[in-house]
Amino acid sequence: MKTLILGMGNPILSDDGVGLFIARKLPGRLTGVEVVTPAMVGLNILDLIIGYEKIFLIDASIAKGKRIGQLTKFEEEGGTLHLFSSHGLDFFSLLKLGKVLGCKMPQVAGIYGIEIGDAVSFSQELSPELKEKTESITEKIIEDIRSSL
Repeated sequence: MKTLILGMGNPILSDDGVGLFIARKLPGRLTGVEVVTPAMVGLNILDLIIGYEKIFLIDASIAKGKRIGQLTKFEEEGGTLHLFSSHGLDFFSLLKLGKVLGCKMPQVAGIYGIEIGDAVSFSQELSPELKEKTESITEKIIEDIRSSL
């Protein structure tokens, strides 16, 4: 089964880029899975996901009452920062568009949201608080994806 892990985020907005950071730790740790980490959203990722059977997404999330670094697995159409857009096509509309166009679109097998709090700053580095949690977050995601393959 052709499976893709899509890391999402903005690489210059510190913790907002946590989906990219975590996804970049995955190549070689999951057999038969491809990993991509584009710093784009909307129509720009359509070509990247066509032809896969399953897709897992890793992204930052902001929710009241959650701790920085808390990992949440959302159901399909669950909310992380880069799946929805007020400036263009959101991820789930993109999937529908691809199907309408006759493209082979993947089944969303998992959406992992990593809580970043509401403070985002300009930096190419994660905050120390989040960075110290990335190894355990990565291991939890790997374990969950392995159980889904």
